Formats: sequence, C-alpha cells, structure tokens
Amino acid sequence: MPADAATAQILLVEDDDVLAGVVQELLGELGRVDWTADAEHAVERVGVQRYDLVVCDIQLPGMSGIDFVRTLTERQPDLATLILSAAASFDSAVQALRAGADDYMAKPVDPVELLAKARELIQLTRERRARHAQVVLAVGAHPDDVEIGVGGILARHVAEGHDVTILTLSGGEKGGIPAERATESRRAAEILGCRLVHADLTDTSVSEGGETIATIKRVIDEIHPQTVYTHTSRDVHQDHRNVHSATLVAARGIPRVYCYQAPSTTVEFHPTRYVAIDEYLERKMEAIAAFSSQTAVRAYLDPELLRATARYWARFTTSRYVEPLEVIRESDITMPAPTTTQVPVDV
Repeated sequence: MPADAATAQILLVEDDDVLAGVVQELLGELGRVDWTADAEHAVERVGVQRYDLVVCDIQLPGMSGIDFVRTLTERQPDLATLILSAAASFDSAVQALRAGADDYMAKPVDPVELLAKARELIQLTRERRARHAQVVLAVGAHPDDVEIGVGGILARHVAEGHDVTILTLSGGEKGGIPAERATESRRAAEILGCRLVHADLTDTSVSEGGETIATIKRVIDEIHPQTVYTHTSRDVHQDHRNVHSATLVAARGIPRVYCYQAPSTTVEFHPTRYVAIDEYLERKMEAIAAFSSQTAVRAYLDPELLRATARYWARFTTSRYVEPLEVIRESDITMPAPTTTQVPVDV
C-alpha cells in the first residue's frame, strides 16, 4: 500500500518547539503528527499508540535520541525511525544507524527531501508489518474474563501491530443485564483496540462439547490465528473449565496456545510464561473499568487488587507488572489438523 493511500500516524520527538512546529506542519501532509519534547514521553506514547513512523532528534533532554531509538528497536522492530540532527558528521550518522535507526538526515532539512524520506519509511513500516503480521484470538466464557486474564497482553499485541480478536461466548446474564454487559464488552474491546465477537451461549451452562467447539472453530476458521489464549483448566467455574477443553479441540491446529488465570482460578494454576505489561497496565485498567455494572459489585475487579496481582507475578521477572500464562503449545510451525476428527458432542 502506498504511504499516501492511508492516513499515516507519525510521532515527532524534538525539544526545539519552533522546529517541531515547522516539521509537524510539513509532515501533516501525510497524516496525523503527534509531538513530544522528550524521549521518556515518546516511549510511553509508542506503548499505547500505533505509529507508522518516528522522527527523532539526537540531542534531547534526559534520554538521548540514540538511546530512545535503541529502546524502540528492541520493542517494536517493525517501526521505522528517522534521526534528525544538527551534527552533520559521519560519526553521528553511523551512531544513529547502529542504534537501529532506518535513516539519518542533517539539519536544516530540505522540506521536499524530508517528505520523500517520510513516505519511503512509512511504506517500510507497513511492509515489515505485513511480513510479520500476527493474528491473535482470546477466548473467554463471559464478559470481562479475557480482559482480566490477558488485557495487558492484548494491548501489547495491538501496540505491536497485531490483529486481535476477543471471542466472548456468553452474555453473562447470570451476573447482570445482557444488553448492558454487551455494551460494556464492546467498549472494553475498543479501548484495547481489539475486534469483539460476542456469541450467545448460555451463561453457567457453557459446555465442553459440540456447540462450544463449533462456535470457537468458526472464528478460528474465519481469522486463522497463530496465537490463542483461553481459560486454564484449573478453575472452580464450570464454564471456564469447559471453555478450556473446547478451545483445545477447536485450536488443535494452532501453533501457540496459552491459558490465563481468572479470579476463580485455583492455586493449582502453574504458569511458565510471564509477559511484561508495564506499559499496558493502565490500558488494561481502563478496559476493565468499562465493565461498570460489575466493578460496582465484584470485589475481584478492585483496581488495587488487579495491580497487586500483576505485581505479584512480576517477582519471576525483571519487569514491574506481568500477566502469567500456562503454555499448552508453543511452536512456530502450524500443526496440520486431522483430516478426520470426531468432534465431541453433548450428551
């Protein structure tokens, strides 16, 4: 897709507000241009907003442009970066490129050349993302299950340019008004940047058999995910256990399958994968707050408890906040589904 075919999202990191205004207006021809004067705020922005290009000065207060680009390359290697610097030396250019920048321009920049380079790098970002595109499916029995279990992980997937779908299998009618909970689910998905598929299985009677398997399989066949998240089997809620079993059957050809915890998960939950959500915790909290009919009556949705849980699991890592996962399958090779498989049915 040519860069001009869609509105680009550009982040400008420049501490000279006069120059920033000029560059912001110039690049505005390509789409939306956000501006921040320091790298620390830039790190926060790229954690919650999907950009097509980052344009960054080398000399910045606090974290340097070089260190910022190095951090950005580690976290979002597909995102193209352009360094602007008043230092026109060859050494500065080499330093920027070694840090992971895709290109370097010396100030003062020529407006025509800058626009041409920005278009080129926006296209580069899109080509990289197309090559590395990942499709993700998160399955939950009830509204808010997925958001509690992997809300931060899903926000991270979205920030990395992945296509994320949440499949909520029931309306949660035993815990509230279905129409209200459906509206809350849509709002939470929008906050996380995910697509929502809301099925109509019966709350507290979700089976592990044919209907549940078929519902999950229909979504899998539609979106072809490489990664699936679902409930753990170590749970006192029958719907959660049954969704776990049904997902494993429906996702038998998916290379990466992980299980998340819920408030009803037992102490037998034994995660072996820990995903850092430091930059995505607040987005998760915002999504859970969308379930206002539940946050008012469910103690397990207390923001302090949710943060404490993410902090607790971080003890196994060097991060501050973490979501834990049990690994069912973790492979880069898609497993062929059996040509003849007997699907369990309810009896």
